[in-house]
Amino acid sequence: MKNILQTILLCIISFKLSYAQTAFTGKPQYNILTIQNGDTIGITKVELFPNIAPLHVANFDSLVSVHFFDSTAFHRVIPGFMIQGGDPNSRHGAIATWGLGDPSQPTVNAEFTAAKHLRGTLSAARDVDTNSANSQFFICVAAASWLNGNYSVYGRVVSGMNYVDSIVNAPRDINDNPLNKIEMFVSYSGSNDSVPNAPVLNIPASGSYSATTSRVLKWFTQADGIIYNVEVATDSLFNNIIKNAEVGANTYTAAGLSSLTKYYWRVKTNNGGHLSGYSDVWNFYVSAVGIDENKAYSGNIKVAPNPSKGIFVFDNIEKGNQIEILDLQGKIIFNALSQGKSTVVNISDQPRGVYFYSVISLNGIISNGKIILE
Repeated sequence: MKNILQTILLCIISFKLSYAQTAFTGKPQYNILTIQNGDTIGITKVELFPNIAPLHVANFDSLVSVHFFDSTAFHRVIPGFMIQGGDPNSRHGAIATWGLGDPSQPTVNAEFTAAKHLRGTLSAARDVDTNSANSQFFICVAAASWLNGNYSVYGRVVSGMNYVDSIVNAPRDINDNPLNKIEMFVSYSGSNDSVPNAPVLNIPASGSYSATTSRVLKWFTQADGIIYNVEVATDSLFNNIIKNAEVGANTYTAAGLSSLTKYYWRVKTNNGGHLSGYSDVWNFYVSAVGIDENKAYSGNIKVAPNPSKGIFVFDNIEKGNQIEILDLQGKIIFNALSQGKSTVVNISDQPRGVYFYSVISLNGIISNGKIILE
């Protein structure tokens, strides 16, 4: 038996070396047939993420190709957490050895990413060595946030989650081994080659204005989005990218921003098999909004009368400078280019109250302050 197992492992290693040259066209999908006491439990379909964890996906695919998983067991079931399987010891070995693995198996280096452990997530089992994953994997039946960033997510269930729920609730012993062996048989079933849509940005509204140097960016999730890539730059062409992050949710906090600076941001979706194009580009300002004493950047620009019934005259402005008026929520309610040294701004159609202005040149904000509409 030992010689047979060694032969199988040598075949696996040989296959993996040749397989490494093969590229996936999208997300490969597999059927996991489960059987207990000769009766079929059901088929759970999973898809893997070569665009997120290519090493683990290649390893799993190579094992399926030589029927490695067939007749191995889901040897560990913990209600409210996960089911684990894929250990070669579970074919014919003593139940006390299930989950211990075979030290001669090739291992896969960790691929920790922003992908989250959610209900239905397929992830790599390992021991204390972060690079010790091999054939064993687990499927979460509930979110397990404490695993995020510490275990390699490389797939998810796309159908048949009800069978996973049946398995996790199977009668078990004190070591979480099912009392009756639950065998698996895994086969390739096709590929999901869908390309995700770009995210639609949500907040902050494009052109919004705030003094805070830490800005929360949000967008609307895409149904098949696993990871989102966020870029923040100080130019609209993204030649000067200052933030480039991958996140597993639809929000990102851009911290450590500089005052008196205009920022541009965009996001794209990673569905595990393909990347979307980028979203629309939005922008926001970081400035000293609401600070009357902001003299350092006021230059010689004057606004009068202030307060006013709605007509404000901006003096000493260069032609082509942009004038923006914002309300207390940061919404732009007036936006125009200066036509000369003196420009009239009429916001008499707005409610009475406090507003903020910015005068912006091609090099950024050169003046800002507060105006009062009586």
